[in-house]
Amino acid sequence: MNKAPGLKIIIIIFIIFILSIFLYFIWYLKIDKLTIQKLHSLQNSLKQQNINFEWSEYKKSGFPYRIETNLKNININYNNTSLSTKSLKIIYQPWNKHHILIIFPNDLNIFYNNKNIKITNANILASLVIDKNSNKRISITSDKINIFLNKNTYYISKPEFYFKIDDFENIQYVILMDKLIWAPLFIKNDVLNKLYINGKIVKYNNFNINHYLEWFTNEGGISFDKITTNINTTNINGNGFISVDKNLDIQSSISLNSNNITYFINILEKNNFISKNIMITSKFIVKAIETSSKLSNKKPIFSITIQNGFLYLMGIKLLIIPNLKKYL
Repeated sequence: MNKAPGLKIIIIIFIIFILSIFLYFIWYLKIDKLTIQKLHSLQNSLKQQNINFEWSEYKKSGFPYRIETNLKNININYNNTSLSTKSLKIIYQPWNKHHILIIFPNDLNIFYNNKNIKITNANILASLVIDKNSNKRISITSDKINIFLNKNTYYISKPEFYFKIDDFENIQYVILMDKLIWAPLFIKNDVLNKLYINGKIVKYNNFNINHYLEWFTNEGGISFDKITTNINTTNINGNGFISVDKNLDIQSSISLNSNNITYFINILEKNNFISKNIMITSKFIVKAIETSSKLSNKKPIFSITIQNGFLYLMGIKLLIIPNLKKYL
């Protein structure tokens, strides 16, 4: 019996297999070289915007399934702000060079105006996807983040940030947090749960890092198309917009609906952000709006505005909002 035809098939399959491995290896090396080129291109692009992005060494790994670039001792400096971390990992998949993963396995340290902000994290994962039309989708996720600032600790559970950048002038974004502890207001039994925000960063096409204040004061802003969260049994929903005027005062208008807005007023009074008299006046206005809305069979809507350095609830001056010059 002639076995030659079967042997020929085995040989052909073997040759195809070896050839495929060889071609994949060539393709892998090509993408590997491209990742280094893009990294240096990014470094040069940032430098042109007065942002220095430096690292002490890098190592390559991941063959054959992916291309991992491990950067050590990263420092990013811009004006009086610097960010440093021990390492980060950039991951490419050879079969999809338009999808990039970035992992921050270590703490982040931010120095700003002689203040140290430390961010401890559970492996922050960032993802960048670029489609055939050069539209970008960015996501940043982590299991938890602790922020240490001014002897206070701020805790965020399961933060998720999503951005969509297309040919239009706005960046669409979504922010999700399972739990937010933000001293001194939202602590212990008063933590924010299931925070959800979506909206737009408007007119980002004209944004320039070296003239960001001009952009923010002249045309930029952030819209909140939908806000939802809860504290215990108190729910809150709303939308709004925030920007900055030429004097660097925050300007904002927010509309809220809540089943118990007085709960938030009590938190402010309990932490000495407002006086007892303002609390009583605010509750009186809230009660009047709730009664009027009930009679007309509508949900009560509460207006919050920030203007000329003050936060107002339905026209009642509640809080002083610092001018941004204090932090710049």
